[in-house]
Amino acid sequence: MREDTLGAVGAISEAEEQPAVVSFRTVGELRKILTDCRIELLRALIATDGAAESIAALADDLDRDYRSVHDDVSLLADYGLLFLVDDGRSKRPYIPYERIRLDVEFVGRQPDEEPAPA
Repeated sequence: MREDTLGAVGAISEAEEQPAVVSFRTVGELRKILTDCRIELLRALIATDGAAESIAALADDLDRDYRSVHDDVSLLADYGLLFLVDDGRSKRPYIPYERIRLDVEFVGRQPDEEPAPA
């Protein structure tokens, strides 16, 4: 771990790009956050060079209700999966990535994790 930390510090000091990392405690938490609708929202943003004109424009593009898209954007922003840029009275959802990669590691059941529903 020490070597990884020193490598990251060195890369930052040399201005190398570092991947953003978002972690979830459990697979269940990941599944609650990355629903099908939210994945569709992230894909739509990536397909439009990472930005939408506004949350309302994104809702129109997705053919979804403004309120549900606003809630999804806010939640994804809270987790660092997208960002909100102030643009006057509105906020523009923005993803500074060309892709999002998920790495999922499965281990034996964790003591605090509930079994998956059948």
